[in-house]
Parts: sequence; structure tokens; C-alpha cells
Amino acid sequence: MDFSELHTLGASEETHKLERVERTTRLVEAAGLYPSYRVVSSASTEPTCLVDGRELIMLCSNNYLGLARHPAVIEGARRELECHGLGPGGSRVLCGNLAVLGELEERIADLVGTEDAVTLPTGYMANVGAINGLLDPILGVLPYRKGAAAVISDERNHGTLFDGMALSHAKRFLYAHNDLDDLVRKLERAADHSPRMIVTEGVYSVDGEVTPLPQIVEIARRFDAILMVDDAHGVGVLGPHGGGTLEHFGMEGQADLVMGSFDKALGGMGGWLAGRKEVVKYLRMSSHPYMTSSAVPAVMAGAMIRSIEACIEGAELRARLRSNADYLRGALTGLGFRVLGDGTLPVVPVVIGGEEEAIAFSERLLELGVFLPCFRWPSVPRGTARVRATVTALHRPEHLQRAVDAFRQAGQELGSAATAA
Repeated sequence: MDFSELHTLGASEETHKLERVERTTRLVEAAGLYPSYRVVSSASTEPTCLVDGRELIMLCSNNYLGLARHPAVIEGARRELECHGLGPGGSRVLCGNLAVLGELEERIADLVGTEDAVTLPTGYMANVGAINGLLDPILGVLPYRKGAAAVISDERNHGTLFDGMALSHAKRFLYAHNDLDDLVRKLERAADHSPRMIVTEGVYSVDGEVTPLPQIVEIARRFDAILMVDDAHGVGVLGPHGGGTLEHFGMEGQADLVMGSFDKALGGMGGWLAGRKEVVKYLRMSSHPYMTSSAVPAVMAGAMIRSIEACIEGAELRARLRSNADYLRGALTGLGFRVLGDGTLPVVPVVIGGEEEAIAFSERLLELGVFLPCFRWPSVPRGTARVRATVTALHRPEHLQRAVDAFRQAGQELGSAATAA
């Protein structure tokens, strides 16, 4: 698709005020790039599920440890459901400050090695509320003047973090992905701003990479910078007890703010921010999503308490997860596919190339019985569209072999650029 066409929209006279919006949609559809929203009619967290009425191998669920339907997790949800019903009825400052949420936040802090944590209904809300919640003034010029702070962000951080930066008055600096020299240069360029906050992910799942956190922690200390780590894909997967990327490196408590998500390895839905007790206490009054939105429902909180317990004791689940990922990664590499990552993570990103090619490859996998939508620009750089195969601890050898067979056939039929020369 020639994206330059998008810039010509509106050159002719518009017939109604939203014509450019509708024309943009039609242009994307005509190019075959409009997202496919498949109808899933069975548990989407299981190794197989019904998609558009067909049973397919599920390779895009983030239910890494298989906890979404774990009996103890379901029982935790049931108990709170019977007590509280579905919703909290309001925000935490109204009627939503349920006792079970305090217990959940203590469990989160224990899991990731911080003093305290605060929960929000979605991971998006956690990231959106973190940056302006910490760096923008809430009382005159306190704690910092408007625009005094700077955010130094990895250029490939999740879109939710970019939305969070857009909502803050802090000056934004982007450093090249995982390029520590460039991070130092951007910190030096931001020398006139105070405070400076480094924002990185612990795990870049679409690249199969673990961030070099030990070096980033050292750089943050050298420049007296705040460090925020989005560890949505690290918690539950990395570390002896699933504490995430910081536990993986033996560095618990060495980031100022850790963001996490319930809807990955913990099998639920929601987000949280963890850090020092006084920092979390401040966020309880400064984070707009926290103050203005309903609390995490008790039914989810009860489930996540049990899920965290299973995660901490889940060494066997993590071993099974790793074994499944190693098998799939090895098989696809053996077929000549360009697989990213060094094998530390249980994701298997396979670069296809162009956006149209990646869509065609994903559609062919669907026809062959594997549900695996693709990632494309702007989620990844142009020309590097890919599929990210995500295995879980629940996949069995026959599931993975069916997936490998589908990859082989799709690659042969489409002459995929994903296969190595």
C-alpha cells in the first residue's frame, strides 16, 4: 500500500464533516490492511479454541502459565462474586475501596519485591496515569513545575506508554531501541530538565528481547534519574518465582516504578504500579485513571490473589512453558524461518517482511488451522511485519506439531520472505 495516498485525503471538496474519516477507512480496507476481528466462541486462553466456528490451534493468547481457568483462580473469583457481585460501584475514593483490593496490592508488592502497589482496571490505564501522575504538578508548582521534567523513552516502548507521554507536560526524548550509548546521550541532552525519568519495558515481546536492565539501572543511578519499567510480559514468566525481569536479574526493588498487567501470565485483566510506599501513596491522589475510574472488581481481585499464589509456586509451569517455546523455536528455525530472540522468553517472533505478505501468511495459517494474527506497522518498523507465536504451559506436543506443519506449508506455498535464504 502506498501510504502517501492517506495525505491526499480531503483534497477534493468534502460532502460531509466526517468524509475524510470514512475515506480513510475505505482506503485501508481496499488495501487489505484493515484489522481482522475474528469471532472467538470458546475459551480464548486454551491451546485450542473455536474461531469463526472452527477449532484452531491458539498461538496468540498471553495466558503463558495457563492460569486463566486454573481451579484455584476460578474459586477465588467465585467467592468474591458471591459476596460483591460484578462491579465495585465506584472509584476507590467513593465506595470502591474494597478490602480485597488491599490484599491484592500486598500480594503484588511481594511478588515484584516492592513496598506497595496500586491497582487499576486495565494495564493501559496504569501506563497512561503513571507519567503525568508523577511528573506533572497537582498543587500549583508541586511537586514539579509544568514542563520541568523530561521523559527519556525507548523508541519501541508500548503504545500505551506513548499515550502516557502525550498526556504529560514533560519534555519527551526518544533513544534508539536498547541502545545504551544513545540513552546516555539523550540524558545529557535533557540536562536542563529535572527530574528526568527513564522509561523502558522489561521485555519486548514482539522482538523476543529482554532489556539490559542492569546497565540501565546503573545509568539511572549515574544521572540521578527516575526509572520506570513496564514489565507486563515479564511478570510471571521471568525469575525463580515469576517476579519478572528485575527478579530475573536479581535486582528487585531497584526500579522506582514497576508497571505490570494481570492479563498476561496471571490470566486475568487489569494493571498495577508498584514502588516505594510513599510513591504509591502519592499516585493514589495524582493518577487520573485511578481517581476517576471504577476500581478493579472484587471478582477479578479474588481471582488474581489466587493466581499470584499459583505463579509464585509455578516453577513447574514455567519449565513446561519454556520447553514448549524451545521446541517451537527450534522447529521453526530448522525450517529456515527468521526467528527473533535468544530463547530467554516464551515467545517466538517470526519476521515475515512486508505488511501485505504478513497478512497473507497469517491468513494462510488460519486456513491451515492456526490462529496467529500478525503485527505490522506502526506496531513494528515498516518492512519487519511479523507473527508472534505465543505458547503456553498448556500446549501439548500435538498442538505444537500441527503449528509447525502449518508454518511449513504456508512458507512453501507463499514463498515467504520469512524463510532464510
